[in-house]
Amino acid sequence: MARLKVMQFGLGPIGVRAARLVAVKDTLRLVAAVDVDPNKVGKDVGDLDGGRPIGVQVTDDAAKALDRAQPDVVLHTTSSGFAAVYPQLEAIVSAGASVVSSTEELLFPALKNPELAAKLDKLAREKKAVVLGTGVNPGFVMDTLALLMTAVCYDVKKVTVERRVDASTRRLPLQKKVGAGMTVEQFNELKARKGIGHVGLPESMALIAHGLGWPVDKLEEDLQPMIAPKDIRTEYLEVKKGQVAGIHNTGSITSNGAERISLDLKMYVGAENPGDRVLLESTPPIECRLLGGVAGDFATAAMLVNLAPRVAELAKTDPGLHLMTDIGLPRLVG
Repeated sequence: MARLKVMQFGLGPIGVRAARLVAVKDTLRLVAAVDVDPNKVGKDVGDLDGGRPIGVQVTDDAAKALDRAQPDVVLHTTSSGFAAVYPQLEAIVSAGASVVSSTEELLFPALKNPELAAKLDKLAREKKAVVLGTGVNPGFVMDTLALLMTAVCYDVKKVTVERRVDASTRRLPLQKKVGAGMTVEQFNELKARKGIGHVGLPESMALIAHGLGWPVDKLEEDLQPMIAPKDIRTEYLEVKKGQVAGIHNTGSITSNGAERISLDLKMYVGAENPGDRVLLESTPPIECRLLGGVAGDFATAAMLVNLAPRVAELAKTDPGLHLMTDIGLPRLVG
C-alpha cells in the first residue's frame, strides 16, 4: 500500500513535532513543509528543533509546495481563529488536499463564522477533500472524550469537565498565551481586546451540545487571571508574587431551562495536581480522571498525525467540512 503523502503547514513547536512524527510512521510520508518565518526557510525541518535532519526543506511558498508535492493531507498548525486562517485553508482545499488543523475555532466553526463554514464546506465537497479541526483542547479532553463517555449511559443530565494544566511544563508560546508574568492591569487590558487566554472553550461546549442533540438556550464564558501566590520561575520566564500566573476560563450551556454543560479550565504556572476530569450526571454515573492530564504539546501533534489517514479515507466517500463527531473513533496509526 502506498504511503499517504503529508505536508506540514506551520512549523511552530507543535508543527515541528507533527512533522517529526510523520517522518517515523510506516504509513505516512512527509513530502513538504511550509512556514513564513525567514529564519526557517531553506532549513531541513529536523534542524528546527536541533534534532536529526529528515530530508525535507522548509519553504515559504505554500502554492508551489502544494503544486509540487501533491499532498493527500495537510497538517495545519498556524493560528487559533477560523476567519484568520480561512485563506490558508481555502488555498489548501483548492489544491485538492484534505486538512487536519489545530485551529481551535475550527473545532466547531459554525458557532462564530457560519457563512465561512458553509463556504468552506461547499469548496471541500467540490474538491473532494475533508477539513477537520481537532487537537487536545479543544479536540479531545474537554469535548470528544466527554462525548465518548456518554456511550455507556442510558441518559445524561449534565456534562462537567475540569482541566488543570501546569503551564510551567509547557512551551514558551503557551506560557505567554496565558499571561504568565503580566500585571493584572496588563491582563485585563488584553482581555478587553480579546487578546489573551485560551481559545476554543465555546467550541468545545457547542460540540458537546451538538453531539448530544441538546438545543442551546444560552452559552456563557468567563475569563479571569490566576494570581501567583509566590515567586515562580520556569525554564523560560519568571513570575513574581502577585503577578498573573495564568488563566481560569469557565463556560456553561443552558439547555431547556437547565445548565447542562459546565467546563472549567485552569492553566497557569505552578499549578498543583494537574489533571483532567470528566463527570457525567447520568445513568450510570460516570467519572473519568486522567492523572497528570494530557500533555497538549505532544498530544496535539499526535492527534493531528493519527487522524490524517482517517481524513484521507473519508474524503473518498464523504468530503466536506467535518466535526469530531463525524469521523469515527480516533486511534493510533502505524
